[in-house]
Amino acid sequence: MRKLFYISLASAAVFFGSCSQDDFADAYKNPANVEATNVPKQFAGFMKINYEDVIPAYWNYFTVIRTTSLTYTQAHGFTNLTGRYVPGAAVTNRWDRYYKFITQYRELEKVMAALPAAEQTENRIFTIASTIYLYDHTAKMIDNFGDIPFSEAGKIGSVGGNYANALAKYDNQTELYTMMLDQLKAFSTELNSITLSTKAELEFKNQDLINKGNLTSWKNYCNSLRLKLLNRVSATSAFSARANTEIAEIIATGNIVDENSENIAFRVYDQNPDTGLNTSGFKDALESWNNNVAPKPMIDHMNANNDPRKPWLFEPGVEAAGAYKGLDPLLTSGVQDQLIVDGEIATYNRSVISRNKWLPGTLINAAEVNLLLAEYYSRTGNAGTAKTHFEKAIRQSVEYYVRLGDKADDLTWKPTVEPTVAEVDAYIAIINFGGAATPAAQLELIAFQKYIHYNIMQADESWAEQRRLKLPVLTFQEDETSSVRKTPPTRWTYPTSESVYNTDNYNVVKANDNLSTKIFWDVK
Repeated sequence: MRKLFYISLASAAVFFGSCSQDDFADAYKNPANVEATNVPKQFAGFMKINYEDVIPAYWNYFTVIRTTSLTYTQAHGFTNLTGRYVPGAAVTNRWDRYYKFITQYRELEKVMAALPAAEQTENRIFTIASTIYLYDHTAKMIDNFGDIPFSEAGKIGSVGGNYANALAKYDNQTELYTMMLDQLKAFSTELNSITLSTKAELEFKNQDLINKGNLTSWKNYCNSLRLKLLNRVSATSAFSARANTEIAEIIATGNIVDENSENIAFRVYDQNPDTGLNTSGFKDALESWNNNVAPKPMIDHMNANNDPRKPWLFEPGVEAAGAYKGLDPLLTSGVQDQLIVDGEIATYNRSVISRNKWLPGTLINAAEVNLLLAEYYSRTGNAGTAKTHFEKAIRQSVEYYVRLGDKADDLTWKPTVEPTVAEVDAYIAIINFGGAATPAAQLELIAFQKYIHYNIMQADESWAEQRRLKLPVLTFQEDETSSVRKTPPTRWTYPTSESVYNTDNYNVVKANDNLSTKIFWDVK
């Protein structure tokens, strides 16, 4: 049985606003009374508990992504309603799920620590894999919030269920990135020499919900995550030298996600509702409230350059006579609504995307990695190699979205002819990376390809990259009716529950808790 603590929250002291501190006494099971678990099962429970933040699902897309990063990045077209740049309740939903997730990790740590030394060594792979996965999601939390409770968070089970003793301090975001990069580098080395017993190998294969026990895939995941994090901090004075040095080391190992066959993802293997690992509800999340409306900058680019991904990502409006039109972000909400109602605006493809029950939950993919490599080589003065990776990324992105349609459940909107090599080559020639004479011009091309490739499928990554690069240059209509925020924010604010129940620790970071404070890597 998995030991599940369903109300863990940030520091085990972050609670729903309607509850009082007295409610904490009944909020947690007594650890002494919870049914026994073991390392492999606790590992699987830890990986599954936040699957909705990875696999396209209703809760994350409709409640969190729709009202935040999809809008801030113009990954979809949105109407200019009052308050559209204020995150609202979305931050609480993401915050709560992350701290349930980290509580499960702490329970795994506790179960592991209780084992004899020899068994801890035998089960070492579960610690490595779970920590890589934890750091992937922890980085996303830092990228959204900045400083977060981490080192002391989720330890309610280690203090006998005493919430007062589990109040967690906020850890500095730069120090957390340093810690994660240090440990990921050590894991990368360790994975090169680790050997598994027959028992551990079988258990790891059975309980690994991502890579099915494949150690090569875990090496690739670890190093590709390092690459992403190093690139994200590469413009900061604290990390710039380290970033370029370690990225070169990672490239030299060859252990990265370099082809679509190596992509790291939560994959959907069946439609059994009992497994929970499916995209149930994604159709409603994306199609309701016009969440699937096409954005004008992306559509305009695709129209102008014959982007072969266009019919796989989008479908024309039902009354648009086959023309692809994106929603103009500078129109008034009334005009925007009328265009949508009239069927003039394109939407995300229903066969390939919103009604495809087999969509994977992407963690790292090849096109993303090669765009990161293109940026690295451009930054370090190797335009020729940057061009190679840039063009490879485009080919992989096209392949990625075409292949998403392979198991489409409804073929009504699925294109019937796949892009040819010549069509993809023609698009690459039009984009003409080689014609970009400076690193700045090259970065503009790279950033726009990130914008297209990430679209709604990797909205968190897209928002982080757009804030970091200030590219692509997108125009937003200011929300003149809002007294809180008139343009997209640079971070999320903390949930109200933090100031109410984790007051002393919250007060340390309170001065920076606003929508204008930048994340530490946001230096442009």
